[in-house]
Amino acid sequence: MSGSIDQVRLWTGADLWVAPLATAIPADLTSPMTSETAWSAVGLLSEDGASESRDEDSNDFYAWGGRLVRTHRSKHKRTITVTCLSDNPVVFKLVNPGSTVATDSETGVNTRTVKVPKSEKQSFTLELFDGDITRRRHFHTGEVTEVGETALGEGDLQAYELTITVYPDENDVLYVDYDNDAANAVTP
Repeated sequence: MSGSIDQVRLWTGADLWVAPLATAIPADLTSPMTSETAWSAVGLLSEDGASESRDEDSNDFYAWGGRLVRTHRSKHKRTITVTCLSDNPVVFKLVNPGSTVATDSETGVNTRTVKVPKSEKQSFTLELFDGDITRRRHFHTGEVTEVGETALGEGDLQAYELTITVYPDENDVLYVDYDNDAANAVTP
């Protein structure tokens, strides 16, 4: 049997970070993505983890006699889905772009004014952990384009399932992974 167990990843923890468009991530993996930077954590994520999905059209072309000679691919779309368990201002803004929160300094009462969602592109980074291995998947441009149903009862946790659509940059780059995984190292 070929292969190595050192190349198998089980992401046992993760954080999702959001920042204004074009916000750079820390220069190295030892520098934390903390509140001292423009990055904000969404908080606790569901144990179900994140999922990445692809959608694209393809059109097959055949020669006379039925032999496949070419496939044309177009309309590629990539999304990331994650469920946020925290109910905080960061998640509120992702779920309700263009809405506001105000806190009365005397009473401590928060007022959330929810408006019809507006398009709001941002930068996202999904930070994954497997023991000493860290991977930061940086999405230069993304947008929450779908929010799942939210349970409001005693039988289920209140959670926000967010689908983030990833937009390519001018060079067709969807995202860049940064990791310290020796199994992925290449030698020149």
